[in-house]
Amino acid sequence: MQARILRLLAIAFALFAAASLYAQATPNPREFSIPAQPLASALIEYSRQSGVQVLTSGANIGAARSPGVNGRLSPTAALDRLLDGTGFAPEFIDTGTVAVAPRGAAAAVAAQADTLPTPQPAQTTASATLQLHAVKVTGSRIPRAQLEGPAPIVAITADEIRDNGFGSAYEIMTALTQNLGSVENNTNTNGFSPGAIGVDLRGLGPNHTLVLINGRRIADYPQSYLGDSNFTDISNIPVSLIDRVEILSGSASAVYGSDAISGVINFILKQKANGTTLNLRIGDTQHGGAETHRLQFSSGWSSERVDAVVGLEFYHQAPLWGFQRDYTDSRLDSPVPTYASPVFARIDANGNYIDPGAATCAALSSLDHGSVFYAYRPNVGHYCGSNQDVGYGTLTNGRKMANLFASVSWHLRPDLDFFVDLLAGTSHQESYNTPLQWQNSEPLNGDSAPVPFYNLATGRIEQWQRRYFTIEENGGFEAGKIRNIGNTYSVNTGLKGTLPGTDWSFEALFGHAQNRLKSKWPALVSAEAQAFYLGPSLGIDPASGYRIYDAPISRLYTPLTVAQFRSITRDSIDRDFSRAENFSATLTNPELLQLPSGPAGFAAVAEYGNQYYGLKPDPLSLDGSYYGLHNTGAVGSRDHAGIGAEFKVPLLRGLDLSSAARYDRYNYAATSSGRFTWSLGLEYRPVESLLLRGSLSTGFRAPDLAFLFAGASGSSSSGIDYYLCGKLQPTVPLGSCSYNYVSFNGRSHGSTDLRNETSTSLTWGFVYSPWHGFDLSADYYRIRLKNEVLYESSDMILRQEAQCRLGGLDPNSALCRQVISQVVRNPASDRASPEQITSVLVLPINAAADRTSGIDVKAHYRIETDRAGRFDFDLAYTYVATHTLQQFPGDEPIDELHDLYDYVIPRDKASYSAAWARGRFTATLYGYRLGGLPDWAGTRRLSPTFVYNASLNFRYSPATTFTLLVDNLFDSPPRRSGDWSYYPYYPNRWFSPLGRQILLEVDHRFGGVD
Repeated sequence: MQARILRLLAIAFALFAAASLYAQATPNPREFSIPAQPLASALIEYSRQSGVQVLTSGANIGAARSPGVNGRLSPTAALDRLLDGTGFAPEFIDTGTVAVAPRGAAAAVAAQADTLPTPQPAQTTASATLQLHAVKVTGSRIPRAQLEGPAPIVAITADEIRDNGFGSAYEIMTALTQNLGSVENNTNTNGFSPGAIGVDLRGLGPNHTLVLINGRRIADYPQSYLGDSNFTDISNIPVSLIDRVEILSGSASAVYGSDAISGVINFILKQKANGTTLNLRIGDTQHGGAETHRLQFSSGWSSERVDAVVGLEFYHQAPLWGFQRDYTDSRLDSPVPTYASPVFARIDANGNYIDPGAATCAALSSLDHGSVFYAYRPNVGHYCGSNQDVGYGTLTNGRKMANLFASVSWHLRPDLDFFVDLLAGTSHQESYNTPLQWQNSEPLNGDSAPVPFYNLATGRIEQWQRRYFTIEENGGFEAGKIRNIGNTYSVNTGLKGTLPGTDWSFEALFGHAQNRLKSKWPALVSAEAQAFYLGPSLGIDPASGYRIYDAPISRLYTPLTVAQFRSITRDSIDRDFSRAENFSATLTNPELLQLPSGPAGFAAVAEYGNQYYGLKPDPLSLDGSYYGLHNTGAVGSRDHAGIGAEFKVPLLRGLDLSSAARYDRYNYAATSSGRFTWSLGLEYRPVESLLLRGSLSTGFRAPDLAFLFAGASGSSSSGIDYYLCGKLQPTVPLGSCSYNYVSFNGRSHGSTDLRNETSTSLTWGFVYSPWHGFDLSADYYRIRLKNEVLYESSDMILRQEAQCRLGGLDPNSALCRQVISQVVRNPASDRASPEQITSVLVLPINAAADRTSGIDVKAHYRIETDRAGRFDFDLAYTYVATHTLQQFPGDEPIDELHDLYDYVIPRDKASYSAAWARGRFTATLYGYRLGGLPDWAGTRRLSPTFVYNASLNFRYSPATTFTLLVDNLFDSPPRRSGDWSYYPYYPNRWFSPLGRQILLEVDHRFGGVD
């Protein structure tokens, strides 16, 4: 491993050493000779002599004259002299592109440039200067000339993605300070959707963030998040094909419809290609594992009738195993006292281990790479155990991906285009969630529940336990891998253009998106294992009520052969599918009316579509046939129609009003549900350098298909039996009641009686640009979410059931009839456990109210020098002022920022970068700060965590660029508290176990324009 790192560093050093020598031989200053002339032609000549592409606003540039420039100067200094006295100022977008605009507006022009097609360089005639037009920005369908609007928008460009060291969409979103939720990701191998990655703006849940690609919806991930709700998976978005990402904060249902409650994230892929580009990126970690390879190809062509662009990305990442990190390779890494896992164990009727004897364990000591030993747990006893089992899981999943993006436009007429956009991808993901396990059990309420048995061979009540089967019995790691094979496909096609002789533009679109997933989980068949270890059932023991088996203990303490292990296991295969189709028609006119203070804009949209969601699991995973594996099915669909309109009106010079209204209706099962949403926004510029802004909007989310149509599901649960405590021990405090902790089977299924979730969002703030190269923005946000869907609390059901049965509530009321039917108990005549709870049914309901507020701050400062180059400093910071959750009406609101045990979330996040560019070199140091997370006990917040990335970019030639990146520059490990007892002994939803990662990227263009 160390040798691979050294080789990679040696290659990188050699390339950059050669590049440095080449750069030193080519001085940064250049000889300029541009006489005084009209500014338009002077800029064309400057572009030719400097090799820098020039973008201009076109605002009276034809009337301006340049004093010219002569001498040996840097391109930056030469341009400053060329613009001296013209009233125009430069704003470098990157080392090879500069925007020239009226002084005070250059920064806005540069920001816009990220929303435009790839610019062409200045040509040899004045007519070729690029004219900046209004463009569509996330949050509105009305084109506008500035990125900033009434609601704050964050834009992340492709260059920032590369220079900050982001290798995936997940890393981009992790760095986003508004992404404040704790979500499952590529490090979760045992969740409901392993490897899928959601985005949780403002910590309201990934189901409340709308994710778009090129401004259009994609299909939901075909498995539910945490087994409950639908969400959008971003793990397959090809990061090398991203042109920019725009993030809108706050509710935006008045523009986009359902789901846009906490915000909108729009991944905009590259729409233009300058020649044909090949990009290769390889990387490895200092401590081993998770090596990556990425190859990207993009090309395009244009003619009088056709514009086309195509991009391909191939990506491979090896898994990172727990045994590859010294802080996760064993149970001994736990910061609190822990005990070995019982690889072979017998348990008596009192729950204590039956001592196997040291000799028995010694005979097994060669297993698990020699880690099995005679283990002891205080107050429980001896058994044969090992500390190594946790290290056999993956910390990050292995992944192979291929993605294709293609866009073609046919120019049928000068004012009419037919277009097709295609995004397709396949992903093969492998993870390992520790080896399979078994304990003698029986099917119960659709699950497999451990149940003791009477052993004729020993004459006692026993339970047999294999907490896990060793790697030798598995025959290696392959048999235990979880495999997810996903195929996504999205196509959008239609017509767009302008109505002849008018300012009206239109788009008629059909979109189809689908996500198909095949999941293969290793599973142990309970009945097969039961028969193998215990033999046939010999009846019921009259004394205990348990089944009788004649099972010599030698069966338990004899390791399985690989063939025997295969005979009791199989692959459980799920086939899941989701689909979304949509027809839409959009009509826009940015200059509908000419008012004294400027033109008023208008946009209208009409949509009709449908969604389908189907979870089709292995039937054996629904009825308790597998030990420790239980799935849920769900099949349902819904239709949707919506209509909306937007206006942007200049009330006074410098004061603009934006408004939107929309009505959506959903039809599912026998239900039809509609919702009207609206938004208002104000922008006021008292002076050119200051923008004051605010927005008030509403949002909604139609009930999830997963919540509506979820099939029967079961899981192990526990709680207080208030009924038996009140009936049998009425004078005993609940804490001392014999029934204050009982186990039962938790059951659930969907409900079509759910209503829409609704929200109200408020933002207000400012953007200040007092001088060229500096801007500062600060915005307050507040989001209130009502009628949030969640599953009922089993504790509340049990409280109400006890009141109904004991007379506190009318047993004949609708409430009592409902809750009594949801609690299943043994009959009073049961000899072993009369009236004991066997299962509790919980249903999804509209109940919760979620509120959050805080402040976002952004700052950018640029310094231009003649000799040292250009310096850029960026800062983004989010502070959460409040976040409360009221789970059920009448409950006391929970303060998530102070309830440190249940809510492992930060109070603030920050990101910052310092970049330097001179000549052919660009260097960036990027930092990420995560506010202190709670410790395991929830008693205090830990200190903040800091992670830094660094990159060095060298433009070897106009067509070739080398980039060296070091992620986690200081090799910071995941933050651990001294009491975090749950493996991997740190909050893995927040921290990466990769450590220092070194990557080398080479980008070469064939053809195109230099």
